[in-house]
Amino acid sequence: MPNTKLDDQNELIIYTDGGCIGNPGPGGWAAVLVRAGQVEELGGAAAGTTNNRMEMRAAIEGLRRARPGERARVVTDSRYLQDGITRWIHGWKRRNWKKADGNPVLNQDLWQELDTLIQGPAGSVCWEHVRGHQGHPFNERCDEIANGFARGTPPELRRGDGSWIGGTAAPVASIPSAAPATPTVGVPSGMGFPFYLSYRDGELRLHGDWADCEAWVKGVRGVRYKKVRSPAELGSTLTAWGIGAGQAARQLGVQVSG
Repeated sequence: MPNTKLDDQNELIIYTDGGCIGNPGPGGWAAVLVRAGQVEELGGAAAGTTNNRMEMRAAIEGLRRARPGERARVVTDSRYLQDGITRWIHGWKRRNWKKADGNPVLNQDLWQELDTLIQGPAGSVCWEHVRGHQGHPFNERCDEIANGFARGTPPELRRGDGSWIGGTAAPVASIPSAAPATPTVGVPSGMGFPFYLSYRDGELRLHGDWADCEAWVKGVRGVRYKKVRSPAELGSTLTAWGIGAGQAARQLGVQVSG
């Protein structure tokens, strides 16, 4: 679906984000809705949750606000959410909610809830990815709200023209994207270089040796893995995989900047 003007009364843009402290740990989610140039902020918290569940909850709560026949565009910085709902879910449903390796799909309850919503009375739903922590005002606002709820200090949720979010309620295409920067990544606690990095089903993991990495990635479709030898190589790998600084910091327990 192409980007449309914000005076289109029949489109709802839903910017989303979610995360937690510790993963698992206390979490928060956020959705910023844009409809006909007006903005509405949503947010919430959960105890003992995960980053991925909060990303999914944000999309679910946003889509619940879609009106019958209204087109919805969900903008997320989560590859797990986008790939799951646009690619992986079809195979999961054919296999009765099993992954290719025969194990049950994680977060099945939320995937089923999301699947029901996108096939409900609302009109068509499309999914758009934006890099996290790259200066996109609405993505940054979602991150602020979600982190506030996760930390027990939720910000005021507002309604209006969106002028408090670094500009007007503009669609994704009208906001220039900053050139992706290679993040500066600290040395993970208790882990020395070289080590193996993997990315499976939206989860980053560090492995001290190949045997541990192989056991985690073998036979899984769509998985990524790489031997990294320095903080610079770790940063460039995260950039190449489209993983934002916030996600890397939360899941790897490292200091990330840029």
